[in-house]
Amino acid sequence: MYEETIKNLSDAGRSKAVALKGNPFAFMVGSAMAGAYIGFGDIIMFTVGAHADPSWSHLVMGAVFASALTIVVFAGSELFTGMAMYMPLALLSGKTGLIDLLRVWVLCWLGNFAGAFLLAVLFKLGGGGVLLGDGSPAFFAAVAAKISAPAHELFARGIICNWLVCLAIWMSYRTENDAAKVFLIFWPIMIFVAAGFEHCVANMFAFSLALLGPHPATISVYGALHNLVFVTLGNIVGGGIMVAFGYWVQLAGTAQAASPLAKNRTLPPVSRIG
Repeated sequence: MYEETIKNLSDAGRSKAVALKGNPFAFMVGSAMAGAYIGFGDIIMFTVGAHADPSWSHLVMGAVFASALTIVVFAGSELFTGMAMYMPLALLSGKTGLIDLLRVWVLCWLGNFAGAFLLAVLFKLGGGGVLLGDGSPAFFAAVAAKISAPAHELFARGIICNWLVCLAIWMSYRTENDAAKVFLIFWPIMIFVAAGFEHCVANMFAFSLALLGPHPATISVYGALHNLVFVTLGNIVGGGIMVAFGYWVQLAGTAQAASPLAKNRTLPPVSRIG
């Protein structure tokens, strides 16, 4: 039922660990690219949302942000929230070790942050667009709300967010049709943004740009770190437990149930002709 999907995703996790060992610099470059790609999604999301009708703004923002994961999947790059699913599946499948998993997670997270921060610097130097222009009140209000949220809310929102993000990636692995991949990626991403869940890499860009701009006192480095810690932990649970472990358990349970049946199966007699 899920054998091929889990095999492909666990193979991907193993390849990430091998790539990091073989060429750490190249892996970090790929991670930085993913951070920037998610930042592109933030830019279009807040740009459109700043002037959208309030009754539709969250839905529109979710629809356009889906472009970010589409770029990550089709262009290729190393996204931390995807690693939260790839690496546990590789570990559970015996294709990599715990140290490899932790190494990939840490360096991918740092690389994502570097790419998101670099894009924020470039965007600020380019004038800041709507986010630091006439849309800045809405942008700063959104960032301040993220920063001021309590830890348990951030953790829970992070779980649900990456549950949806990893479902998008999971579903994209279950089809070979590129048009279908785009369609399948769109819906979970639209849901997580429209509902206001928390994605650590998207927040890396938003916080970096807000702190570089003329931000209010409610936005601080401490507040940004507070958010990123609990959202990151939630994202790990969402991808690693809700998706990776959830599907792996189903596959393992199916295999275990099928094993005694296979042992006790008796073949029907073969009829002889002539």
